[in-house]
Amino acid sequence: MTVYLVDEPFVDIAIAYAAKDSTAQIVLLQDAVYSAAHMRASGPVYVVADDIARRGLSSRMPPSVHTISYDELVAMMERERVVNFL
Repeated sequence: MTVYLVDEPFVDIAIAYAAKDSTAQIVLLQDAVYSAAHMRASGPVYVVADDIARRGLSSRMPPSVHTISYDELVAMMERERVVNFL
């Protein structure tokens, strides 16, 4: 598995790159969480709970997007390969 850490303004580039990776797990961070509502990704998409709460988006996340904590993100990063789009 590969974790793609994504922030603005790299969302489109990161999604295109991750589409070529069958093991991609996309994690939207900071302002990239605004993209979650209309994102089309082939693999799982995660957002960090603190980032969506700070932006008032907690109730607007689609069911297909998984909410994780920063601790869960760190655990993912320790287990998996990481590609950074920050």
